[in-house]
Amino acid sequence: MKHIFFTIVALLGLSLPAVHAEEIVLCAGSGPMDSVFNPVKNAFEKETGIKIRNLFGSASLTLKQLNTNVCETASVGISFDEMLEIMKKEGVEFADADSFRHVTIGRSMIHTIVNKENPVSRLSKEQLKGIFTGKITNWKQVGGNDSPIIVVLSTLNPATFTSYRKIVLDNEPFTKEVMEMGRIMNDMRVAVETNPEAICFGTSSILSSSIKRLDTPDVIRPITLITKGEPSPKIKKLIDFILKGPGKNLVKE
Repeated sequence: MKHIFFTIVALLGLSLPAVHAEEIVLCAGSGPMDSVFNPVKNAFEKETGIKIRNLFGSASLTLKQLNTNVCETASVGISFDEMLEIMKKEGVEFADADSFRHVTIGRSMIHTIVNKENPVSRLSKEQLKGIFTGKITNWKQVGGNDSPIIVVLSTLNPATFTSYRKIVLDNEPFTKEVMEMGRIMNDMRVAVETNPEAICFGTSSILSSSIKRLDTPDVIRPITLITKGEPSPKIKKLIDFILKGPGKNLVKE
């Protein structure tokens, strides 16, 4: 009977309903996507048949979405404990925080960029700290032109913002004299492209041939995968693929 049914379908030129592939609904920002999920996506999907669908958002948003079951797993460019501290500062606390499970699946580098016309190509940690805390305010102080430094900053990328502050500024506060931007890395890059005195930092998404990436000490933070409760079998497959399988040779910093 099944053979007859498919034969009739073929003769009539009808199409059968599409069979939807199994998928993982992920919430992640540019850091995790650039370093881990974009590099492993095609290979993971080909090997397992499980699709990865990302609901892009900031670190804070991804954890909120995970908590309300909008996505099955969230990934942030910071440790889990630090992520909880960020949420607490934003007035969000989870009554069942112990129910979250988390694992480090990679590392992500934060890059510092300037305008292509800026003669400065290298900055030490002390110089970066001086610029972003407001103690150094003129490019002449670090070997550049005699012009004021414009610090471009996004507080809407909390994981990147917090990690840079911890690693580079030793947790000192950022200067208040900033050009505040949104969370989109493209917007921050444009601000640097169009302002010769500008400087900012971001994930790999901020890099392009239109700006200059400074030679600085490495600024590297962990990439954390989080689930609410124990990870499902398909998410375990993803974790194993990244940490033990072919994915371990694909992830980037």
